[in-house]
Amino acid sequence: MDSRGILPQFKGVLCHDHWKPYYRYQNGLHALCNAHHLRELTRANEQDNQAWAGKMKERLEEMNKAVHDASKNRK
Repeated sequence: MDSRGILPQFKGVLCHDHWKPYYRYQNGLHALCNAHHLRELTRANEQDNQAWAGKMKERLEEMNKAVHDASKNRK
């Protein structure tokens, strides 16, 4: 990741999948990708029978829809 010299100099918001090596880069902010959250919640719900994970996934999807709907209404 260092060989191209992009991430060591990056000063924006680095949205990623929580892969530990990304946290070496401290010039910017970190945001975790909700697509990855949804996949992890699906797995926890379906494979581990964690009902809370299914509910959390539904809430994240509802929030995403609300944000999209709100942005459509502003146009």
